[in-house]
Amino acid sequence: MADLDLVVGSGKIKGVAGGIDGDVLVSEYHARYGRAALAKRLYFSYSSAVATSLAATAAIGNIVWNPPGSGVRLILTKWTSQIVATSATCTGIALAFGYQTTTPTTTTAATATGSSFINQVVAVPGLAKAYGIATVLTAGVTGWVLHHNTAAIATVGEDTQAGDLEGMFVIDQGGFVHMCALGTAAAASGHTSSLAWYEAPVGA
Repeated sequence: MADLDLVVGSGKIKGVAGGIDGDVLVSEYHARYGRAALAKRLYFSYSSAVATSLAATAAIGNIVWNPPGSGVRLILTKWTSQIVATSATCTGIALAFGYQTTTPTTTTAATATGSSFINQVVAVPGLAKAYGIATVLTAGVTGWVLHHNTAAIATVGEDTQAGDLEGMFVIDQGGFVHMCALGTAAAASGHTSSLAWYEAPVGA
C-alpha cells in the first residue's frame, strides 16, 4: 500500500492513501449517506398501515412521483417493509415504475415525508411528492422484487424487511415509483413501508 498523488484539475493532492492495485482508499467517516443528509438532499416517505395494491392505476402503497420540470432526479437508496396484518395471498412486495406527465389525482398524502435532516422543523418537503394513495394514468410496471411474504404468517404479520438499493434506480422528471404488492393486495391496513431517495440536480 502506498500514497498516491491525486490529480484534481490542474493541481495535485499529495499523500492520498492508495491500495495495492493503484486504487484510492476512502473513508466513510460521515457514513455512506451522511454527506447527502447534511446537504439536505436526502428524503424519505413513510406509508403506514395501508392495503398496498398491485401495480395499478388506482395505486395504494408508498408512491413517490417526480414532477415534470422539478429540476432533479430521484436516486433511490433505502427501503423498509412490514406486513402488519395477515395477508396470506399477498406473496411479496416489489417496486413498480411508471411515467406520469400530470399530477396524480384522488391522492392521499404519505403518512410522513420530508428531509432526513431533522431539526426544529420536521419533515421539510423536497421536490418529489409522496402519496399513500394516488390515481395515475398508466399503471407502473413491476420491475424489482423487494421481499417475499409467506402464506404461513400469523396475525401479527411478517417482521420488518429492509434493504439498500444503492442508487441503482433513478427516477427522472415525470417518473414515479410505487412500492406495490405481488399476488394480491395486502390486507386492509396490512402494510407499512418507507422509501428513501437523494434529489440530484439535473446535469450534476
